[in-house]
Amino acid sequence: MGQLIRLPLPLPAYPDGAAELDPAECVLLFAIRRWLADHRCSIDPLPRLCQALDIAGAHDAAFSVDRMMTVIGGTLRRPVVIHCPECSHVSDDEKILLHAASLAQAGDAQRAEKALRTALLSAQGAEFALGSFESLGELFTAAHLRLRRRSPPPPADVAAQIIEPWFAVGSSETTP
Repeated sequence: MGQLIRLPLPLPAYPDGAAELDPAECVLLFAIRRWLADHRCSIDPLPRLCQALDIAGAHDAAFSVDRMMTVIGGTLRRPVVIHCPECSHVSDDEKILLHAASLAQAGDAQRAEKALRTALLSAQGAEFALGSFESLGELFTAAHLRLRRRSPPPPADVAAQIIEPWFAVGSSETTP
């Protein structure tokens, strides 16, 4: 009798273009970018987040995004590249946030926390942010927004991305 061995298929990588993201990934990426754009202009991000996520069927996820971004902004180990809401590119740091959210939604909290801790946040920040990622995953699941499992993004080359970001969290520098 033969033995059946399942070989794992390689997961697809995160694309460099926002247009190639799945709908749930686009919703989350837009929410992250919209939160930062409003925060940068000293505008309360919650009203527009609630409106945008309500259209996507995940109104309450706005509160998780708000909490998540507040924690991220306060516990960064380095500047993080987040593009403007209209940008067609996806930064390596945005890919890390999408990956952590995907892992948390899939119930892999340990790997989600590790992804945040090794790439972006302090150990305490990653641990604290994890709750927001998990609640975001639950709310996205309830809204039928399933984040695609992808291979982890490679370590970010921040120096190469500083040329093009619209705004780097944790930095006072902006570019047009």
